[in-house]
Amino acid sequence: MRTIAVTTVLALTACSSQYTPQARGRVAVTMRAGAQAYVRDGKVYEHGILGGGLVEAVEGNPAATRAAHEYRDRMTTGLVGVLGGLACSLGGMVYATSQLDSNGDNVDGNAERGLWIALGCTVVMIVGAGYLATAEPYRWDAINIFNDTPPPTLPGAPGYGWSAEKTSLKMRD
Repeated sequence: MRTIAVTTVLALTACSSQYTPQARGRVAVTMRAGAQAYVRDGKVYEHGILGGGLVEAVEGNPAATRAAHEYRDRMTTGLVGVLGGLACSLGGMVYATSQLDSNGDNVDGNAERGLWIALGCTVVMIVGAGYLATAEPYRWDAINIFNDTPPPTLPGAPGYGWSAEKTSLKMRD
């Protein structure tokens, strides 16, 4: 029992980082309390169950925000499909089992109907898992789009600002 407790404590502390990325104007991914989090301009955005933190982290960039919303929507739809399919499948199995008499015989074909329902719900669960898996590229798209967008023109001396071609200070034409 003591070994399990020590292993659990070590595993939870190993899945965290005390380092906070300092790259201003960029979104970075880090670990906080065993879960992924996003850091932008020193502020930490927790990922959340369905990825809502990503939407907040890339806020202000329309293309990145669209990708973040697509990520969150796919996470939500996929998770609903998986959990709904699981619950429905279990319900179908329970129904099928309850329709068997004490000898294990199928009375009125209702057990077979319950098994078909369970099979259909299992398909929904698998499709939901597949849709959930398609969300991941949108997360990285949102982060990369945000990070690859040139910074806005910074105020400064007249005629100077950030160039869209290079991220160095140069004289504007």
